[in-house]
Amino acid sequence: MELHTPQPGWPALCQPRRACGAGIGEFLGGGLPTCVAELPMLGAYARQHADWQVLLVNTDSAAAAQRFLESHALSDMALSDINALTLLRPGLNVSGLMRKAGNLHGVLPYSVAVDRRKHICFRKAGALNQDDLVKMREVCR
Repeated sequence: MELHTPQPGWPALCQPRRACGAGIGEFLGGGLPTCVAELPMLGAYARQHADWQVLLVNTDSAAAAQRFLESHALSDMALSDINALTLLRPGLNVSGLMRKAGNLHGVLPYSVAVDRRKHICFRKAGALNQDDLVKMREVCR
């Protein structure tokens, strides 16, 4: 899937099954333990906060991204949490998309959140924790 950026710096966060609102873009690599470890927390967050969209942006090749989807990484998650997430494979220019989101060095995982106006309001290089999710909800209204 190719991501198009109608607004400079961030892909559209409005999906047909979700209302437009605040969102998290989580850049991850399927083979990185810190990225895989975040998935249950992000899935639960997406399910519990339906007003937020959580996009997982897989930085792997298309074949590796498919293996990631089929791997045990998702088998430990509740089906309701998996269904609350949107997994994207942004195409060949994932590095450019990460730079637009503020990740100049390609650190994974990398998180970026946007508010309802689609302005970036939170960035973090490295693994997310529950405190980060709380902070996002406070600053990204």
